[in-house]
Amino acid sequence: MMVTFTSSSRLAVHGAQGVGGAHLRIAQEHLSYSVTFGPAWMLRLLPSARMRLSRHTANRLGAHGTVSMLRLCCFLLALSGLAACGELEVTEPATDAEDGPVEGNASGADEPDSGDGTDELEGDGDAPLGFVGSPCASDADCDYDEGICLLDGFSGGFCSQPCEQYCPDREGHPVTFCAERSEFPDPEVLDADGGCVPRCDLGIFPDGGCRSGYGCVVVERANEPERLQHVCLPNRASELGDCHRELASREVAFEPTVLADEHPSSHPGLTCSILDPVWVRGPIHGVELLDWEGWIDDEILASCEMALALVETIDDVRARGVDGLRHLGTYSCRVISGTDTLSQHGLADAIDISGFEFDDGSIYTLVEDWEHDTDQPDSEGGEFLYGAAQRWHDAGIWNVILTPNYNTAHDDHFHVDLTPGSDFLGVTSSGFLGPAPYLD
Repeated sequence: MMVTFTSSSRLAVHGAQGVGGAHLRIAQEHLSYSVTFGPAWMLRLLPSARMRLSRHTANRLGAHGTVSMLRLCCFLLALSGLAACGELEVTEPATDAEDGPVEGNASGADEPDSGDGTDELEGDGDAPLGFVGSPCASDADCDYDEGICLLDGFSGGFCSQPCEQYCPDREGHPVTFCAERSEFPDPEVLDADGGCVPRCDLGIFPDGGCRSGYGCVVVERANEPERLQHVCLPNRASELGDCHRELASREVAFEPTVLADEHPSSHPGLTCSILDPVWVRGPIHGVELLDWEGWIDDEILASCEMALALVETIDDVRARGVDGLRHLGTYSCRVISGTDTLSQHGLADAIDISGFEFDDGSIYTLVEDWEHDTDQPDSEGGEFLYGAAQRWHDAGIWNVILTPNYNTAHDDHFHVDLTPGSDFLGVTSSGFLGPAPYLD
C-alpha cells in the first residue's frame, strides 16, 4: 500500500478523551516523512528525516529510541482509515488542502545544484536559493520542474511556477501557495490560473516574513477563492498586525495563517474562530515543544496572543533550567465539558501543559510530581510546579490557570488560557485551586 503525504497539508486529530486536538502537516505522495507518536489517541506526522525525541526521553529509551508495537499499530490503523487506538476521529479542517509533493531526495527530485551559479546571487541576505520565492536572474536559477524566473516588477528576481491550485514544497524553504494570477504584477507571464509564491515565514525572514522588497499579504488560492493565506508579493505593504510584529520581535519562528471558522459538532450554533492564528515552531528560546511523553512537537497552532503568553511562560521556566515543555494540545473546536460554553481551546487561546524537562536531565510532570491539597509542597518537583503556577498568575501571563487541584480532569496538566476578564488561581472568590463545577 502506498500512502502519500505533503508537508504543506494539515489535518486535525481529535482525541476521544477531549484534550486539545493536534494539527498536523500530512504528506500526500511520499511516506518518507517520519512519524512522531504521542499518546495512543494522537499521531503526528512531521517533515523530518527521522523520529525525534527530546534528548532526555531518548536517553531513557536508548541511543536510537524505540517505538512500541502499539503505537505502530495505531499508526497503520489511522492511515487505513480505521477509528482505533482510543477511538481516533480524524477530520479535515478548512485549512490548506494538499499542496503537492515535497521537493528533494524524498520525492525523487534532484537536489539543487550548488554549482549552477545561484550561490552567487546577492541582495537578499539569507534568502534560501533555487526554489519558489528565491531571488533569480534567469530560469536556470529556479532549479525545479517548471521553474520560471520572474523579473519585471520583482525586485531581485522571483522564482515561481505556473499552477492551477497547488504547488510543490522543498525542505529549508517557506511552504508554498498557489496564488491567483491577478495578484502578479504582470499576469500574462503565467500560462495558468495561478502562480506559486512562498508563504510568509518569520522563522526564515524574522524582519517581516518575506525578502526585502516584498510584503506579507493575504491572497486567494487559484480556483479556490475561499482558501486564503499570507504570502509574499513584491511592492506590497505588509498586512501583518501588531501582535505578529510583537511576536517577531521576541525572535520566535512562526508562520501566520488564515483558518476558516469551525463549529463544535455537539453545538453547531457556536463558532470556533481564531484571532490572528499562527503556527509557532520550536524550539522557543532554546526550549523544545514536546508532547506529553517527550516527543518533539515541531509546531503548534495558536492565536497570536496565546503564542505571546506561551513565550513569556517559557522565558519564566527557562530561567530555572527548563529546556523542554510538555503539553497535551492547543486548538480543539469544542465546548467546556458539561456546559454550553465554548472552550478557550476552540479559540486557540489555551494550552494544556503537562510537564517540564530540565537541562540536568530531570523531568517534572503534573501527574507524577504535583502535590494535592497543599500550598506548601515538600518535594522539589512539587515546589517547582506550584511555584510556576503562582508566578504565572502573579505576572498576569494567563487569565485562567487550572491546576490538578481544580478537579480530576486536570490531574495531569495545567490548563492555562486567556479568558477575557478572568483571574483564576487562588482559593478566594477570584479563582480556584480546589473542586470545580465544570472542567475544560
